[in-house]
Amino acid sequence: MVAKGENVVTVSLAGLAAGGACVGDVRSPAELEGKKAFVPFAVPGELVQARIVRNKKSYIDAELVSVLSPSEHRVPPPCPAFGACGGCDLQHIELGTQRVLKSNMVESLLRTHGGVEATDGLSVLGADLPGFRYRRRMSFHINKKGEFGLYRKHGRSIVELSHCPIATDAINDFLAENIALLRGCAPEIETVTVEDHGGVVYVALEVHPRNGNALDTLLLKESFLELERRAPHLRVHYRHRPIYPAAALMQGAPPVGHFSQNNEAANALMLEHIASLIQTEAVTDLFAGAGNISIPLAAAGHRVTAVELDPALVSFGRERAQQAGVSDRLVFHSMSCEKWVSACVPDASVVLDPPRGGALEVCQRLNSEHTRSVVYVSCYPPTFARDVQALCERGYRLSSVRVLDMFPQTYHSELVALIEAA
Repeated sequence: MVAKGENVVTVSLAGLAAGGACVGDVRSPAELEGKKAFVPFAVPGELVQARIVRNKKSYIDAELVSVLSPSEHRVPPPCPAFGACGGCDLQHIELGTQRVLKSNMVESLLRTHGGVEATDGLSVLGADLPGFRYRRRMSFHINKKGEFGLYRKHGRSIVELSHCPIATDAINDFLAENIALLRGCAPEIETVTVEDHGGVVYVALEVHPRNGNALDTLLLKESFLELERRAPHLRVHYRHRPIYPAAALMQGAPPVGHFSQNNEAANALMLEHIASLIQTEAVTDLFAGAGNISIPLAAAGHRVTAVELDPALVSFGRERAQQAGVSDRLVFHSMSCEKWVSACVPDASVVLDPPRGGALEVCQRLNSEHTRSVVYVSCYPPTFARDVQALCERGYRLSSVRVLDMFPQTYHSELVALIEAA
């Protein structure tokens, strides 16, 4: 029971909101009845009690106190750190229901924030993808006391862990064998990025930016030397740039800590779907990264112009294109996409795969008379809705949207949309 005066409301929950909380209407007390409330770790359809954290003019942020009427889709979360760790939002919801809720959330965001609906509808892509052991890049934190794990949901304190159920087996095996050595590298390092590339583990240690002698001290530590012996693909970063070993020794290796798709199985489905949407020989791939989309398109016979700002990704992309034998059909440009579209004319087919901030400036420069179709890949529905609205104002229409559950157990999803000249 909740004592009086604890600022508790009863909420009937209706849907999933961007950010991972569930949203619904307050049922009591009477003076707040009907006000929107956001409650993390609840399930749509539930009636809950929640304690008010912030009472804004138009909504309430609250924390779950008790579930008065539990949903049939609520399940026990398998990770003991769930709720404290800031990584996952939805382990308490059955996986298939997570995907339906995400799809509904995207549809609602498009309608309310973008004012658009897909003419050919919105559907889930990859409904049978696994919900765990999929994430092939993890960034762990370590403090001066040697506490190792992930940040708490609110704040910068560390939830200690040595195993993550959404990480791949290769990452968890590396942690099990080397976590004591990683702790021994404190206080010189603050972040450990572990990436699984086809079962081969690459590791980057980020030294403290305020400690100018961190690398010198680290190189003398027995724990670091043993870690280096065990992990031949180890490197050290300072301000996210590699400083050890020499660059020549890392040639041909993936640039650890830079963007790459995190879910291999979901990425394969996404690439297959994108390929089915491209109907022209020439394609412009904007925000191309290391060629995740460009290289398969070039291998399928398309002529691809790839534009990417990050020089490390461009360099690695060129190496991969050469290894794949598609360098004659794939040209990389190392510059911002905003500058490129202001100086060059994109092809009739354009692929957009921007970061969370979206691609508004690029969208505002696309011409529907020349660029007839845009395949937009988005990891953040709110900016996607904004950008689609901008494209629709420039003579385009939203034809189809596929919601790909690239990040199970979290509220995040990947969208693949076809936007065509009206």
